[in-house]
Amino acid sequence: MILLKNVFLNNKVCDILIDGNHLAQIADLIDMPEAQVIDCRGKAILPSFCNTHTHASMMFLRGIGEDKNLFDWLNQDIFPREAKLKPEHIYPLSRYAILEMIKTGTTCFTDMYFYIPGTIKAVEDMGIRGIIPYLGMDFFDDQKTEESIREGIAHIKSPHTNERITKALCCHSVYTCSQKLIQTFSDLAKKYDTYLQIHVSETQKEVDDCIQKFGCRPVELLYQWGVMGPKTLFAHAVHLNDDEIALIKKTGTTLAHCPTSNLKLGSGQMGLQKYLDAGLNLTLGTDGVSSNNSLSMISEMKLAALSAKNKANSVLAGKVDDIFDIATKNGFEAFSIKAGEIKEGNLADFILVDMNNQFLLPNNNLQSNMIYAADSSCITDVFCNGKPVMTNKVIPHEKEIIAGFKDVCAALKK
Repeated sequence: MILLKNVFLNNKVCDILIDGNHLAQIADLIDMPEAQVIDCRGKAILPSFCNTHTHASMMFLRGIGEDKNLFDWLNQDIFPREAKLKPEHIYPLSRYAILEMIKTGTTCFTDMYFYIPGTIKAVEDMGIRGIIPYLGMDFFDDQKTEESIREGIAHIKSPHTNERITKALCCHSVYTCSQKLIQTFSDLAKKYDTYLQIHVSETQKEVDDCIQKFGCRPVELLYQWGVMGPKTLFAHAVHLNDDEIALIKKTGTTLAHCPTSNLKLGSGQMGLQKYLDAGLNLTLGTDGVSSNNSLSMISEMKLAALSAKNKANSVLAGKVDDIFDIATKNGFEAFSIKAGEIKEGNLADFILVDMNNQFLLPNNNLQSNMIYAADSSCITDVFCNGKPVMTNKVIPHEKEIIAGFKDVCAALKK
């Protein structure tokens, strides 16, 4: 057991007892002599972040393909460089990505990338949570379709015992994946009671091309194909009309908002407040560092709030409480993980922040400070599943992780 003493929560100081992997008790004063005591004077506790859409191993592409739209960026810079990747590169790349996530307060992420055994090992070793899908992308090649289906089945059927890892499936998009692949993965996700993720309506070009090819918009197409549901996550979902919003609400499909990537690639702005008002389940993702340059959910919250206000032309859009929930509680709930709020019975996934940090003073509104003022320097400690993964800003094996990452980057430049 771990006992957090004198920690700031909901505008008052209290004690919090961690028993195993969950928050067992929150009270003004807890006396537990057998517990390991952590003195938290001057620190506040907050839920950790859930990054619901990223490509962890794209870390080697930070700063590549700047000032281009999505399709030029993909075809000219990303796909050619990704072709050089080998399975042995993924572990050090993912490990470095998780290092950055921990530093910025994230304890759970949803990935979408290749050679997933390396990512799974990195998640296991770094101590956080990962929703790790097999990525299907067949480019309408029948042979690749069958290969993806075989490998997708093998992934979700393979045994694993780590409670922090959820195996899932994903398809890249309707413009890179065949109907057979998308529908088969959807059926498999339902059969094995797991999650399906897909990029949807990220750009207006994607929508226009879909209408030209299929006679309908991407969300309408995926609804016709039976893909939507409570365990389906649409990444981006920037360009939706009212009918599509209604279909998403009807099916309980989750959306992952990626405002930095959308703005940087000129893809557009999600109507976040309109979606919230319609009752959609919104979560927050950074996308990969190649289109964001950062995996910081703190930065993502600020841009989500500002983008929402700009898009709606209203200061009432993207309210502090809504943005914080989108980055924490909503993401965990989307994957049936009992975290995202500091309350008894929840999993002990949380961050401790320094209340004397220059960005958190004065403490008129801690959540507002975290969204609009904070950066990673505010975070001192990160816990996942009841165990510390960063203590006093130190992550185990940090120098080794950085060195391994730099070696891979050098190898991929050759």
